[in-house]
Amino acid sequence: MRLKQSLLGLAATMLASAMFVIPLGAQDKSGFDDSQKNEIRAIIKDYLLKEPEVLREALMALNRKQEEAAETERKKALSSLYKEETPYSVGDGNITVVEFFDYNCGYCRKAFEQVSELAQQEKDLRVVFVEFPILSEGSRVASQAAIASTKQNKYWEFHQALMKHNGPVQPDTVFKVAADVGLDVEKLKADMKAPEVDELIEKNLQLGTAMGVQGTPAFFIGDQAIPGAPSELKTMLQKEVANIRQNGCSVC
Repeated sequence: MRLKQSLLGLAATMLASAMFVIPLGAQDKSGFDDSQKNEIRAIIKDYLLKEPEVLREALMALNRKQEEAAETERKKALSSLYKEETPYSVGDGNITVVEFFDYNCGYCRKAFEQVSELAQQEKDLRVVFVEFPILSEGSRVASQAAIASTKQNKYWEFHQALMKHNGPVQPDTVFKVAADVGLDVEKLKADMKAPEVDELIEKNLQLGTAMGVQGTPAFFIGDQAIPGAPSELKTMLQKEVANIRQNGCSVC
């Protein structure tokens, strides 16, 4: 009876720590012989069949732990974005808004006017644009060109022109717009081939996934996320800017 109680205690401990999902072969150093391991298996199986809510509670606890870990990583990534010096931005204030966007995203274009107005009005604000081309090949070419445009110090002018373009952004559109804003198109095409261009795009895509970005646009300010382009976006961002001015930023 004492052995059985001990084994039940062991089973409960294993359940609480989610160890029951680890293959028993990984526990060979535990000191149990084959007979004892078989009895543990039987006890755990019987316990779970009789008390299935224990498994549910253990899984819920595991999910909470994973969510907390993901939130920690998200805040760490945000903190890095807020502090990073980057040419893919407008404004030089000490309060940062981060936007994940795609040049072919209609909602990004809808939000662009509000974001531009906000950047002009709030002198202590900086807007960081994260190239996040997920909608088409034209989007990726546009992002490659935008990243390469920093070599000619024309990112903001080029970004504005692409966001204001009426219609789909195709590869030929990208180079026409580039010429219109005064970029050397041949140099631009050469700079687009640099490995760091695609490396940055892949980094951004992975970052967006890690931060839970499921579509564009997605805005981050302080510890707040604003998905999409709500009609009151500018007001929402202004509210968060005022809050950070007054209370500071826990992740900046």
